[in-house]
Amino acid sequence: MKDTLKIIVGSKAHLAVAISMAAMVVAGGATFGSWAVGSAAGDAYAKAVTAQNLTLNDASASTVADLYPGGSGAVKLSVTNPNAFAVTITGVTGAGTITSDKGAACNASTGVTFTNQTGLSLALAGGTTTVFTLSGAAAMSNSSVTSCQGGVFTIPVTLTATS
Repeated sequence: MKDTLKIIVGSKAHLAVAISMAAMVVAGGATFGSWAVGSAAGDAYAKAVTAQNLTLNDASASTVADLYPGGSGAVKLSVTNPNAFAVTITGVTGAGTITSDKGAACNASTGVTFTNQTGLSLALAGGTTTVFTLSGAAAMSNSSVTSCQGGVFTIPVTLTATS
């Protein structure tokens, strides 16, 4: 027995082979003695979130004075996505009377119009607020009164978005 052990352990290579073979015998015995288990057909469950509408915020501080009679200018939108998932804004539609911060004289004759925006692809990550610029979306006619100079115009809009 001593000679056999001496042959097996005689070199590091022999020792490594002997240990590997012993491990395979032990593992084989453990595998041979195990049973495969599973389950009968059953149900698993998942639940969809309830999507929340996007929120429009005051973006007046982001506006630039690029609107003048006979010209067009940018419209700024500050949008919050309260959802945990990202959305893409695909459309912006005018939804009411455009007013200004200049009062009744300007409001009666702002001459400002909004061009509905379609085919947009404005990405908005979940849980974030972003200010978007819609270039050339507002126009001011030549009939706008002088009291509208320097005015910031509030343009009611609705958004269309997809997840």
